[in-house]
Amino acid sequence: MIRFDSLINKLENGPLPKEEYRGCLNRLKSHFDCEVDTDKLKEYGLSIVEDEKEVCLKTYKNSYKDEVYCVVDIETNGNSPVKNQIIEIGAVKVQNGKVLDRFESYVYADYIPSTITKLTNIEVADLANAPSLKDTLKRFKEFLGDCVFVAHNVGFDYNFISKSLETIGEDKLLNRKLCTVNLSKKTITAQRHGLGYLREHLSIDTGDHHRAYSDALSAAKVLEECFKNVPDDIRSTEDLIKFSQGQKGKSKIKAKELS
Repeated sequence: MIRFDSLINKLENGPLPKEEYRGCLNRLKSHFDCEVDTDKLKEYGLSIVEDEKEVCLKTYKNSYKDEVYCVVDIETNGNSPVKNQIIEIGAVKVQNGKVLDRFESYVYADYIPSTITKLTNIEVADLANAPSLKDTLKRFKEFLGDCVFVAHNVGFDYNFISKSLETIGEDKLLNRKLCTVNLSKKTITAQRHGLGYLREHLSIDTGDHHRAYSDALSAAKVLEECFKNVPDDIRSTEDLIKFSQGQKGKSKIKAKELS
């Protein structure tokens, strides 16, 4: 996997002069058999915009309220992306509180431990005719495109999918990502911020908990609720991402009291 860290770190800090951006691309070209340009980066999920003078992440330009988010949840047969695999993916694209598109698929696997079956009600027989991991991940990556990847505990879903893509010979994700656990801690007053608790706390009814599409839709509802208490000085999507990643503790704003 090619390391894009240097370029991404620079873009996270703000717009880059066009010349510096081109220099970064030139340093990456030696690792590729094809031309590395803005369109190629978008294929990896890194959405950027450029004009005659500078280049920046699209999330710096977009209002977080108008952003298209891809809210994702996965079910797996274990916690290790090296030893275990995804058995279900659910995702929903949302913008301004409206569902734009959805993705839902089982993934073939020949083993599910009883603890996972008890949690999800997914059995090996349910996966017998499911598409392969390779087929499902390719379709999911196309669905995701360069959207902002959102999940409740985004590190788990994002990293598991990225590692799984690497396993099937594809490149890892470079999409900007947003965690609804972190964001809800700053914007929703609740005793706990796990998805199961917030579903009950916010009266979210999207179907069975611990099923991929249902939980993705629940996380989208949590995201919508979070937006009600985002500070006024948070304007761009990148502002929102950085706000969600801020120091732990009490938010500077008074979160909405929810019974």
